[in-house]
Amino acid sequence: MIRKYGSPFLVSVLAILIAQGSAQSPPNPLSKGAPKSFDVASIRPSADRSSQPGGWMGTRITGGTFEARSMSLKSLVWYAYANQGPKRQMVSGGGGWIDSQEWDIMAKIDDPSFVGPSNKERADRMRPMLQALLEERFHLKFHTEMRPTPVYVLVQAKGGAKVKEVPAPPALEGDWMDAMKRYREENPGKPFPGAIQCADSGCTATAVAMSAAVGQIGGSSHLDRPLIDETGLKGYYDFSFRQPRNDDDGAMREIEEDLGMKFEARKVDLTTYVIDSAEKPSVN
Repeated sequence: MIRKYGSPFLVSVLAILIAQGSAQSPPNPLSKGAPKSFDVASIRPSADRSSQPGGWMGTRITGGTFEARSMSLKSLVWYAYANQGPKRQMVSGGGGWIDSQEWDIMAKIDDPSFVGPSNKERADRMRPMLQALLEERFHLKFHTEMRPTPVYVLVQAKGGAKVKEVPAPPALEGDWMDAMKRYREENPGKPFPGAIQCADSGCTATAVAMSAAVGQIGGSSHLDRPLIDETGLKGYYDFSFRQPRNDDDGAMREIEEDLGMKFEARKVDLTTYVIDSAEKPSVN
């Protein structure tokens, strides 16, 4: 959910956050007795950042600080509730300002135990606090249900996937922006492991799990429905694919050819978080 204006590393950050935030992991022992709310939180309508080169949008966690920039309430609900575990989940309902109004959030917890863990562990610990914040400040109300949903399923083509299995990337420690900057300073010219780097000419994945790549693959293919990974590829891989233009009607076919995979249209039951109501928060 990160976009970087004017930067060729646009999707590198996105892939890192997906991989760190969505991958299934064992229960975090640090979560026992974890705080249930932030000590302080500020929520404001987002300013226009379209003219700020290199700016970022989405979420960022640094120590005990959670930041969200230019995110709608629906996107925040997806991050807080539906973006966890190995199975795809959806957010529905809302409409109006819930979809269109973007918000900036700065929330902090004074807890030194947030300094050491990985970005993934901190995100897992902060989700319940973000949930509490959304329910308190936005008066968010929702329910969950299983809904039959049209999707595309990504499977290997007859000739097999055109990917190269490689070792897992090193764990992302601390702030992801600092980690990326440090890696590039220490390894000039080398792609950041665990990320997808995209430019107009195409996208290159370096040591990326297929389950973490489906977001970018679906976006580049201009899919009109969610994409679910059923390739059976469980490791980490290097691969590349074209970045079709927005008006390219053959985008799906081109990426199928590049990856040695197929998009199969299906309808599956997905856990869906249905927003019943919400209120705009008071600005602070």
